[in-house]
Amino acid sequence: MAAAGVEQILIVSPRYADDVASAVAVSGFTPIIERRGQSAISRFTDSQLKVVVVDARGALEPGLTTAAALGPEVEARRGGLLVLLSRSDAGAAAAAQDAGATSVLVSPFGGEAFGNAVRLTVRNTRRLADVESQRTDFDEDRDRLTGLASGDQLQDHVAGALADAAKPSVFVLAIGIGRIAAINAAYGRGVADQALSAVAARLSALVQADPASALWLARLAAAEFAIGLSGELRMTTIMQLADTVIACFADPFVIGDHVLHLSARIGIASNVLQNNVLDAEVLVRQASAALSEARTGDAGSIVMFRPDPMGDPLTRRANLVADLHKAIDDGDIMLIYQPQLTLGNGRLTGVEALARWDHRLQGVLPAETLLQTAEAADLAIKLGRHIRAQAMAEAARWNGSLADIKLSVNVTAADLADPGFTEALAAAIANSGLSCDRLMLEVTEGALIGDIDAAARVLEGLRALGVRIALDDFGTGYSSLFWLARLPVDAIKIDRSFMLGLMGTAREKMVIRAVINLAKDLGLNVICEGVEDDEQLAAARAVGCDVIQGYQIAAPMRSTRLQQFCSDWASV
Repeated sequence: MAAAGVEQILIVSPRYADDVASAVAVSGFTPIIERRGQSAISRFTDSQLKVVVVDARGALEPGLTTAAALGPEVEARRGGLLVLLSRSDAGAAAAAQDAGATSVLVSPFGGEAFGNAVRLTVRNTRRLADVESQRTDFDEDRDRLTGLASGDQLQDHVAGALADAAKPSVFVLAIGIGRIAAINAAYGRGVADQALSAVAARLSALVQADPASALWLARLAAAEFAIGLSGELRMTTIMQLADTVIACFADPFVIGDHVLHLSARIGIASNVLQNNVLDAEVLVRQASAALSEARTGDAGSIVMFRPDPMGDPLTRRANLVADLHKAIDDGDIMLIYQPQLTLGNGRLTGVEALARWDHRLQGVLPAETLLQTAEAADLAIKLGRHIRAQAMAEAARWNGSLADIKLSVNVTAADLADPGFTEALAAAIANSGLSCDRLMLEVTEGALIGDIDAAARVLEGLRALGVRIALDDFGTGYSSLFWLARLPVDAIKIDRSFMLGLMGTAREKMVIRAVINLAKDLGLNVICEGVEDDEQLAAARAVGCDVIQGYQIAAPMRSTRLQQFCSDWASV
């Protein structure tokens, strides 16, 4: 029996996502790319995924932060977390395990070594799922491992307290235990389970010594416990209890021949801070949400759940999903445009259309929130069509200095997988009145990983319409170079990480020059984004970039401002 979610692997890599994804695909699994830690955390939380690869090479601190945020959820799902480290950061292997890694791989490593590490991580995940499916000794009324109350029982206690007018204050402390995943990886499931039992015993002794009149201890998840309290309680009393819980982890746990150092973080929620919330499930979830925030801090962090001025963050995403349907129909998705400069003549010859959500209550939301909400609402294809149609309609109306400006719009993996995409785009172009030779479609490498031959056929159909194709977020890896020979594209848009490389070592500069020269030998234009200062502009010019985009030229702007900006630029 295979564990659900292990055929797909989430890849979190700000620099080498495409290379890692290609290697994952070669290993027989479907890669899902996220380049930013926060979006990866949201993607994992909202999915059934179990296996994650966090690539911390060249990005150690954000990589470990992402691993720490994902680790508890991976552990709760009996999943696997593989962390990749640079050779110079090999000493951080222990820190990666503390953050929740079940395995660590240090570069340099070849494709075979990486594939073996991925397959081992998946195999362990499947083995845990098989063990869980065969358990018959689970007691629904109590946690089978620790003998503590279950999460459902805690919720029942909290519900009773919330309904009791004689107990005005109800608190829930969610306690997350650190390093359990690392212990499981190092010493096995048996030792990890014994450690959790020892934690339960230590917390039970602490609870019995507490003078609170009504107090319950439960195990919520694999490495997450909770304490519920009710009565005439002051905040100082709760914080003292939280400090006592943290302090009880100062002494190590002795399990057989092993001396284990564990840590804890705590999230706290209370009805007195939530306008007298009377829903026990909500209160427990709020404590878990506060714990998730505490996990991003150091060991011993304590976070109090505070009501958000825009509403409960636990339900805000669901509200956004509902709002997005209406926002698309009501025209609340606004477009801004970032100018592109052709270095050869110093003229502004193109713009990239970028979408933002002008929410009626929350104001302008970032692109990441818009895209995540669209995926959650199953509106990615509809949103993409809406954005492209709106951008083409606006560009078709431009005149004066904008009359011949080229328009770049983004195409996602969902778009390419849509059987009707090419026909829908052709109809949108015709309806907009925009000349096809003014339109460029920017396709990210991640959208091409699943089936490069099928992607190539779609791109050929798009080029037949007369539009141009750019390979967006182009990286430095072998997979990208391979695709250049296979895909019908007109330009590459090199990732902003290239700018960092151009400021780096002589070796890095040589690699980037070689990639750009290869693109030019293939007759492709080279667009460089993320140019933010004079030094980067000079570097882009020196290596032969044709077009640049970034804050050195201009920040993204509304269409009304764009007309004046281009006129002013042309007059200089």
